[in-house]
Amino acid sequence: MKFTLLLVILFGSFTIALAQINTLAPIDGTDCSDQFFKALLEEDANSLGGLISNDFTAIGFNGRIIDGEWLRQGIAQGYMIIESGQLSGTRTRTYGDVAVTSGHWNVRAKIENNNFQGEVAYMTVCVRSGGKWKVTAAQLTPIQ
Repeated sequence: MKFTLLLVILFGSFTIALAQINTLAPIDGTDCSDQFFKALLEEDANSLGGLISNDFTAIGFNGRIIDGEWLRQGIAQGYMIIESGQLSGTRTRTYGDVAVTSGHWNVRAKIENNNFQGEVAYMTVCVRSGGKWKVTAAQLTPIQ
C-alpha cells in the first residue's frame, strides 16, 4: 500500500513538473507569441524572462523603444499592469527558424499610471535558437 501511494505521489509530481516545463517551452512561433502575451496578462515576470531573448526590444504604444530587462522589471514591479487582453486575427509567417506573428490585441492596461483601453495592432518576431523559441522583438501600435 505504501509503495502504491509513493508511486502515485511521484507520478503526480512528475506530471506537475512536466506541465510546468511545457508552459515554458513554446512548440512553434505562434505558441511563443501567445505565451508572451499570456505572461504579460498574468504579470508573470519569470515566464516573461524565459520567453524573451537577451537582445529583445519592443516598440511601445508611444513609439518608445523598450528593452527586455525594462519590460520584465516593469511587470515585476507593477509599472505595467495588464487588466485584460484578448488576441484576435493572429497570423504567423514562418521562415525556417524565424516566425513573424501579427494580429490585434484588445487590451485594458495601466502603464506608468496611465490608463489605456482599446485595440492594438501587434507584431512579434520569434526565433528558434538552440531548439528553443524566443521572442526577439515586438511592436504594439494603438488603432485609432
